[in-house]
Amino acid sequence: MVGVSNDPGQQGPPQYYRPGPSSGAYPQYPQNPYPQGWTPGMQPAPYPQQAPDQAGQAPQWNTAGAQPAGLTPSGRREVTRPRQVVSALILLIASALPFVFFGIAALLVPLDGTVLNDDLLAQAGMPRPEFETMLAQAGMTATEFLDAVGVAMRVFGAVVLVLGLAYIGLGVAAFRGSAGARLSAAIVTGVFGLVLFLFLMLAGREALLFAVLVLAVAAGGITLLYSAPAKEWYASRRVGAAQRPA
Repeated sequence: MVGVSNDPGQQGPPQYYRPGPSSGAYPQYPQNPYPQGWTPGMQPAPYPQQAPDQAGQAPQWNTAGAQPAGLTPSGRREVTRPRQVVSALILLIASALPFVFFGIAALLVPLDGTVLNDDLLAQAGMPRPEFETMLAQAGMTATEFLDAVGVAMRVFGAVVLVLGLAYIGLGVAAFRGSAGARLSAAIVTGVFGLVLFLFLMLAGREALLFAVLVLAVAAGGITLLYSAPAKEWYASRRVGAAQRPA
């Protein structure tokens, strides 16, 4: 029987035996010490291969829906409401409030005989005798005259109140991003301002100064709505509305 050499250089490939209970004739040998599918002389795999569905799989992160900071889901840069738009709203409301207060006062303040005092008639350039003569020629009494003036004042006050509230509504709509409301506010400011200026110019110096002040405040608000930051903000909202799915 050939002896087995103890010299490692003279040993051949290792012999493997099927594992199982020893029969007593041969010693029990261990299983194949090498991984399955690997033989001596092959380079070992640097890392063990792992099936995708095995436990311990590295977590996967889904970044498909992530958007860079400052961008909307459509990829455009998000533009916040500039302070010029906020200041414009404040100026437009401030310019309309005097007309709102005047309309409310015209609707609520009663007219009686005490209104037609001598001082008021003198300021109107009509002394009381001339005023009473005018009423007699028209076939009216002072009470009937005051009633007619009261109706006219309430109608005029209601119109002024509605116009003032409508102007504030245009300012709020422009503040919320409506380009049409911004254009309408600019047109109303120009037309109504011209009419107001011509009307109050006939009423005296104080009324004219009031008209100039109101128009200056309103014009300042319109100018801010058409400033460069405000234009960029309106343009961004128009692009966003066009890209919004129907």
